[in-house]
Amino acid sequence: MRLNRKIRGILVVVLLVFVFFVEGSEELEITTDPSNQVFPAIYGNIVVWEDDRNGNQDIYGYNLSTKEEFQITGDPADQWGPAIHNNIVIWADDRNGNQDIYGYNLLTGQEFQITTNLSDQYFPKIYGDIVVWEDDRNGNQDIYGYSLSTKEEFQITTNLSDQQNPVIYGNTIVWEDNRNINWDIYGYSLSTKEEFQIAANTNDQRYPTIYGDIVVWEDFRNGNQDIYGYNLSTKEEFQITTEISTQRYPKIYKEKVVWQDYRYNNWDLFESGLSTKEEFQITVNTMDQVGEAIHGSIVVWMDNRSGNWDIYGYDLTTISPTSPPTGSPKTTSAFLIFFVILTVVALALVVFLIFQRKRQEEKSQMLICPQCKNRIEEDWDTCLYCEFKLK
Repeated sequence: MRLNRKIRGILVVVLLVFVFFVEGSEELEITTDPSNQVFPAIYGNIVVWEDDRNGNQDIYGYNLSTKEEFQITGDPADQWGPAIHNNIVIWADDRNGNQDIYGYNLLTGQEFQITTNLSDQYFPKIYGDIVVWEDDRNGNQDIYGYSLSTKEEFQITTNLSDQQNPVIYGNTIVWEDNRNINWDIYGYSLSTKEEFQIAANTNDQRYPTIYGDIVVWEDFRNGNQDIYGYNLSTKEEFQITTEISTQRYPKIYKEKVVWQDYRYNNWDLFESGLSTKEEFQITVNTMDQVGEAIHGSIVVWMDNRSGNWDIYGYDLTTISPTSPPTGSPKTTSAFLIFFVILTVVALALVVFLIFQRKRQEEKSQMLICPQCKNRIEEDWDTCLYCEFKLK
């Protein structure tokens, strides 16, 4: 009976380790549809993305609190590149034969058109009631804006070169700009109506994003792509990543910066605190994880580990001092090896205990010869040691 309890205890321990390995991850799989879900955006508990399950590109959403998925657009044309702030979702839409910007109010369920110009408007971003986008109505790429409250459109850039990939936070809009032959980062204040240059290095600086006074971007000055930042208040530039591989497409929320990283020969997501300057590896799957977005403590991204692109998420509040170091090899492989070794050892111990129990049972079936006191078998008629008649 004691051995049975030991065997059960060993199996329970192995099972608990397995459950921890399988379900102990902080990752969240948001979409499971076998089609492609790409380019997520997040605000609060709502994640939105571009989805091709209906044969065209639609915008879908997911509520992290209720775990409910919902469709936002149903027009048979393509809707792509969503962004979200508060209860407003915006996207680029080609239902009119060109790319326009549309929006949707999650509270009222109403869809509305933002741009009507016959040229193309795309890559929209939103903060509060201001929407900004990239616009080619002037024969080059300019940045335009729109106030949802006043319903007024306004032009932000007028330089004859290209300005593209705008982002907005508060009253500040930033973008990438090739007026100096290479790509630099520029900004514009909605309050002062003043334009200003942020990054001036002669190499390319691209894909900016902003939170508060901090602007971060992808930078080519070191022969690879690194992540750099700039403090609008102190006017100080700083380097965030120094890894010799490629780091691309940064996103920022408060003091957390996340980016795509190729140091392990696939695209993973990493995070660094601006104050702690400590890096943390978010994804460790050997497939690609790209197209990240962050709000609060939640990072979301597009992931092709299942053979199609799905949306996954991760809660950064689960990071602890015991989290694996970023410089180590893929931690999933290490955990898998550990689990296999533990399972083999446990099974070997179970086999050993079963063998020991069998031997004890065999011994318990043996008797003592009353004449010579040697052990005898229960089915013996005569003791083989002293020839004493047993039956």
